[in-house]
Amino acid sequence: MARIIFLISVTTSLIFLAVPLMLVLPLAFNDSSFLSYPMEGLTMRWFETVFTEAPWVAAFFNSVKVATGAMVVSVLVGGLAAVGTVLSGRIGQLVFWALFVSPLVIPSVVVGVALAYAFARVGISGGYVALVLAHTILGAPLVFLSVMTSLKGLNPELEKAAASLGASTFYRFRTVTLPLTAPGFLTGALFAFVTSFDEVVVALFLASPQSTTLPIALFSGLRDRLQPTIIVVALLLSLFSLLFYFILARLQRQSTPT
Repeated sequence: MARIIFLISVTTSLIFLAVPLMLVLPLAFNDSSFLSYPMEGLTMRWFETVFTEAPWVAAFFNSVKVATGAMVVSVLVGGLAAVGTVLSGRIGQLVFWALFVSPLVIPSVVVGVALAYAFARVGISGGYVALVLAHTILGAPLVFLSVMTSLKGLNPELEKAAASLGASTFYRFRTVTLPLTAPGFLTGALFAFVTSFDEVVVALFLASPQSTTLPIALFSGLRDRLQPTIIVVALLLSLFSLLFYFILARLQRQSTPT
């Protein structure tokens, strides 16, 4: 009975999530200039529009630049914070864990307003630096949690054995800890990149017209004009999310001991 309930629950959830996508995504190929059924015909011109029009292309490259910068800084901050937290005492681990995870429980609107005010006071609001720093605050906790999970699974005897052979702390980290926790770092990096690439609430408070990201352009398209281009962008983001899922699953298999 429990198995039947589980299968019904999973099937219902998949249908609830998949049916709206299946109804909307075909409109990316609609020959009409508006989002409407029945479809007037099939065309690829909306894909050409997304890949050739300057606003969409600029927004895409802005998102890639911001997400790449946020990913690099998040890995440095979150990864080093995780290593330092593991080396601290029990109380220190609880304090540092709560500190680094706190951005995940604060509403995005509150974070956006606070960062917009703080960055405006120091004169860095409305540019790439502000977006990278803001998305780092959102991505670093994900790297922190991912690396912490990998570090918790390490056998402490390995580092002790390296220390008994005279290896320094940095040498032990570079040759023992880092290679064994590399899947955790890579998983955290992917989470940070996708979080930054898909983030829109905080970016709305910080982005300038020159640094408009793809989610902001998509949001503006939903607000101003309902053309099939927004469905094309949504379809491409969905495919990107699937690619991320397969990469993440592969990393998790690699990190699982055989």
